[in-house]
Amino acid sequence: MDRILILDFGGQTAQLIGRRIRDFEVYSEIVPGDRDIKAIIDSDVRGIILSGSPDSAWVAGAPAPDAAIFDIDLPVLGICYGFHQLVLADGGEVLSLGYREYGRAPVSVLLDELLFDGIPREFMSWMSHGDSVVTLGGGYEPIGISKNGTVAAARSLNKQFWGVQFHPEISHCEHGLRLLENFVCGICHAGREWNLENFVKQECLKLQEEVGDEDVLLLISGGVDSTVVAALLLKALGAERVWLMYVDTGLMRKDEGEEVEDI
Repeated sequence: MDRILILDFGGQTAQLIGRRIRDFEVYSEIVPGDRDIKAIIDSDVRGIILSGSPDSAWVAGAPAPDAAIFDIDLPVLGICYGFHQLVLADGGEVLSLGYREYGRAPVSVLLDELLFDGIPREFMSWMSHGDSVVTLGGGYEPIGISKNGTVAAARSLNKQFWGVQFHPEISHCEHGLRLLENFVCGICHAGREWNLENFVKQECLKLQEEVGDEDVLLLISGGVDSTVVAALLLKALGAERVWLMYVDTGLMRKDEGEEVEDI
């Protein structure tokens, strides 16, 4: 199944990016930002997204992707901090300009570009950053600018790399979902093969292969993770092979423990 990898650098919206992509019926997988790229790339990966981060990319010791990512022959989209990482790797400059840009901000599209297909030349983006691209490296050209004249989007001249300063995954960003869909489906050509029904079938098959003929004892806390695992096990193996034990952590709300036991 085609999938998009999301390298998570600790930004608040990495999970939201993944959700947006799955809304396009494309499978997405979120992995730590510094993962060994060669270890996680296979024939199903159609593209990579670098997430945002609360860190400053230009500060020594800031989280950074595996250097091998800059040599891969796959489309890459950097969002905010991820964009900064692409720029710095190409010899560009990213610095704090002494002010934060947060909220709706107008962006002007400079060039015809597949990333902006179907998007007006002027639209309101959603910014959330304290650092900005001061200078692009020689391998990039700007394709969008913000009202204050800073680079809002850029593309590589010799690689399938794009970067945006704003957050297209946020609902307040006009045409943000269209931009993400342009990248995922138009540039990466990821197939629309994922939906919840197929996901459940796939996970049930995995569980059946892993468990074999054994029974399963599962400790559940009543939280989302363990409850979902319980539901999948029951569907894959049947109630006669799954033993559930509720662990009262003391962290549930009033009467929720009884509700879990009833379930």
